[in-house]
Amino acid sequence: MLKRFSLIKQLLIVFGILAILDVALLMPLVDYNMNAIIDKQMYNKLEEVQNSYAYFHSTPPGRMVAHSFSFIYNASTGAYDFDNNDNNSNLPDNIRMMLSALSSGALQSIINDPHHHVIKDKRAYGQQTYYYRVSKNKNSNTYIVSLLSSDYSDDLVTSMQARIIYLQYGFLALSALVLILWVLSLINPLRKIKAYVDNIKNHTEGTLNVKRKDEIGIVADAIVDMKEDIERQEKAKEEMIHNISHDLKTPIALIKTYSESVKDDIYPYGTKEASMDIILENADRLEHKVKTLLYLNRLDYIGSEEKALVPFDMKELIEHIVTQMNAMNDLQIETSLDHVSFLGNSDHWRIAIENIIENAFRYAKSVIRITLHKDYLEIYNDGDPIEEERLEDLFSPYVKGVKGQFGLGLSIVSKTAEMYGYKVKAVNIEVGVSFIFTKQDH
Repeated sequence: MLKRFSLIKQLLIVFGILAILDVALLMPLVDYNMNAIIDKQMYNKLEEVQNSYAYFHSTPPGRMVAHSFSFIYNASTGAYDFDNNDNNSNLPDNIRMMLSALSSGALQSIINDPHHHVIKDKRAYGQQTYYYRVSKNKNSNTYIVSLLSSDYSDDLVTSMQARIIYLQYGFLALSALVLILWVLSLINPLRKIKAYVDNIKNHTEGTLNVKRKDEIGIVADAIVDMKEDIERQEKAKEEMIHNISHDLKTPIALIKTYSESVKDDIYPYGTKEASMDIILENADRLEHKVKTLLYLNRLDYIGSEEKALVPFDMKELIEHIVTQMNAMNDLQIETSLDHVSFLGNSDHWRIAIENIIENAFRYAKSVIRITLHKDYLEIYNDGDPIEEERLEDLFSPYVKGVKGQFGLGLSIVSKTAEMYGYKVKAVNIEVGVSFIFTKQDH
C-alpha cells in the first residue's frame, strides 16, 4: 500500500504511525515506571523520617516532621499517644481517618504477626492520597506510624511527565527533520539515475555522476557499465550486420551472375558442368554460413533459458571426434585423455570441439595434441602464434584469423563453454597455440 506514495510521503506515514504507537504504548510504560520510582522514593523518605523519629524523639507526637506526620501507637493501650492531649484536635480530618483505618487494618496485621515488623502502602481519601509506613519499635510494645501526603509526588510526577513529553516531542521533531533530509539525499541521486535511464531509452547522450559508495552508488555504477556494454553490443551488432551482408553478398552475386550466364548458354568456366560446379560450391558455402548463423543465434536462445547441467563422458566424445577427424586428414591428432565428465549437452560440445580442431588443422605444422583432465581441456597446435592484440577479441563474432573462414566458429566455442559454466582462452606458448577450457569459479 505504501508503495503507491513517494518516499517522502511514505516516511511521513511511517513516522506518524510510530509517533502514535509511541504515545499509545511508550508513554503508559514511562508513567508506570516513573510512578514505581516515585513510590520507592516516598517509602524511603518515610523510613528516614521514622529512623530520625525513633532515635531523636524530641518533637511532640502528631507534629509534622520533614513534610510528614509521625505518631506512636501503644499496643498495650490500643491508642495513640496523643489521644489524651490536645494534639488530636489539631489534626486534619484526612489524617484522623487514615489513623482510624490503620488502627483496624495495617496495625492489627503487624501486631498479630510477630515476624512482620514493617508495613508500607498508600491509600486514597477523597481527593488526597497518603503514603504510610508502620514499623515496630525495638524493645517496646509501641509502633511508629508515619504518613506522607502525595502532593509532593503528584507535583513531581506532573513536572517529570511534562519534561518527558517536551523532550520526546522535540526528539521526534528532530528525528523527522533528519530523516526527511536523509530521504531527500536519496531522492536526488535516484532522480539523476532516472534521467540517465531515460537518456538510454531515448538514445540520447547523458552523464551520470553519483559520488556514493552505498547501494545507490553501486546501482549507478552498474547502470553506467550497462550503458557502456549496450553501446559495445550495438557496435558489435552493426559490425556483425555489415559483415554478414558482405559475406552473403559475394556468393549471392556470384550465383546470380553465373546462373544468368548459363541461362544464356555462356559458360564462365569453359563448360556447363564446370560452371554449375562453381554455382553449387557457392550455394553450399552460402548454406553453411546461414546454418552457422542460425546455430549461433540458437545458442543465445538456449543460454537464456534454464538448463539442466547433465554430466557426460568427455573422453568418449573426444575419442569419437578424433577418429572421424583422423580419417579425413593427413595430420594425425595425439591425445592424453583422463576418464572425466563435463557438464552440458554433448551435441553442443561436439560442435565446439570440432570447430577448435578444424581451426587447428588450418594452422598446425606437424602436430595437434588434445589433453583432458578433470575440469580441464587443452587443444594444442604447433602453428604460428596469434597477435597479442587479437587474443582478447578472438572469440567475438566475425573476428577472423589469417586463414579464417567465416569468423563465427570460435564465437560458437565461447558461447557453448560459457553456457555450461566453463571458460575458454587462447594462449601463445613457446611453440604454437593452445585453446584451454576450464571450469568457472562460482
